[in-house]
Amino acid sequence: MSKLKTFFLCTCLYVSAAYSAMAAPPKYKLSFAIKGLEHKVCLLGFYYGDKTYISLDKNGKDDTVVADAHGSFTFSRDTTLQPGIYFVLTRTKKSFQFIIDKEQKFSIEGDTAGDFITNLKAKESPENSMFFDYLRYVTVKHLEAVKYEKQKNSAMIDSVNREVQRYKDDFVRKHPDMLLSTVFKANEEPVLPPTPKLPNGRPDSTFPYRYYKAHFFDHVNFSDGRLVRTPVLFPLIKEYLDRLTMPIPDSVIVAADYLVGKAKANREMFKFVVAYITNKYETSNIMGMDAVFVHMADNYYTPDQAYWVSPSQLEKLKERAAQLKPVLIGKHVPPLALPDTSLAIQVIDSVRARYTVLYFWDYDCGFCQKETPKLVKWYDSAKAQGIEVYAVETNENELAKWKDYIRKNNLDWINVADRYHTSNFHHVFAIVSTPVVYVLDENKNIIAKNIDVSELNKVIKHDIEIQNAKRGKN
Repeated sequence: MSKLKTFFLCTCLYVSAAYSAMAAPPKYKLSFAIKGLEHKVCLLGFYYGDKTYISLDKNGKDDTVVADAHGSFTFSRDTTLQPGIYFVLTRTKKSFQFIIDKEQKFSIEGDTAGDFITNLKAKESPENSMFFDYLRYVTVKHLEAVKYEKQKNSAMIDSVNREVQRYKDDFVRKHPDMLLSTVFKANEEPVLPPTPKLPNGRPDSTFPYRYYKAHFFDHVNFSDGRLVRTPVLFPLIKEYLDRLTMPIPDSVIVAADYLVGKAKANREMFKFVVAYITNKYETSNIMGMDAVFVHMADNYYTPDQAYWVSPSQLEKLKERAAQLKPVLIGKHVPPLALPDTSLAIQVIDSVRARYTVLYFWDYDCGFCQKETPKLVKWYDSAKAQGIEVYAVETNENELAKWKDYIRKNNLDWINVADRYHTSNFHHVFAIVSTPVVYVLDENKNIIAKNIDVSELNKVIKHDIEIQNAKRGKN
């Protein structure tokens, strides 16, 4: 009896498991039959901002399948896919795009022979059928435009462009909620009105730029998070920041806040815009843009806003921003008082100079050995103009060799080292490699940092011009 009970219980468990499996069919099932992909390894990929990614399977590995002898293969999972534009990629780089939205169970047929993209057909997915129709249509129109371009017939090129725009406008009117409509709208550029005239009767030459920038995102629906997973959104944001915004921190911060303000309409959009801008300016090669990173960290990386960041990551990001904040362009240099070669304390705020070059270096650093002679040569020609160098040796363990290098190479500027390890300058000035150059004005405010010695003349000349212009206004 006990054995029978055990068998019955096991049977119930198996039946229950089977019933559960039957009750939970895959939430997406993408079936493909593509001639030319027989026995090929195929991957399912998607766009995210400026990057493309391969979807992962349930084990966290690349979602790959092998097409059978007929070029048939299927991707399926018990989770839904985030809406966006996806693609199938093979090891030979053959790929094609399609749309994922509400319809997540459909099939696509095609043939890699000939014009692969234009012979794709979708079943059980009206939006993909319309997407492929559009690809066929725009391919024909592109060939027409190329022909007219060779003929230098600008009137006919404009005519083709108007036809394509009418096609898109008609599509958007008929299918306003489709992802393809959102993509079409986002790609629309602002139409410039006639340029107004200034009071003196001349055309306002700055109007086209100001109008274009102010209306650049008029057709981008920031409340539609689907755009994040398309190749459309990122180029627009990049163009706005790189081409339509002055490359100075204050202007970029205004632009960043404007974009984030728009992105707040959608959770996924907010995540992408905040993360992209933060990463972009944390690693920017443009001097001073770390101020944008600090601004983003201070204003948007809070537990209630940056929901995608773990507590430990958030803490590290906040620490990095706090470290950079005291040494941003325009800030007064942090306190620094170190002993020189004769043990006299040299306080950087007490250095009397029109400009001070704060130079973090190591006598044994290969790159420093290339840059330091350049700095010596520059200093010899510039010190008569009221310029001083405050050079901090970052290797406090070889001070005898440091002094020997100073003597042999005639470094007659201010040479100091933290021999007692009291200043914590590595952390304060974010020194992770050497050499590092800061430029301070007469009031010891930071006017430049992380520049090469070859840029010193340009930086100082530019600051002198700014100061002269200010005095002229006063």
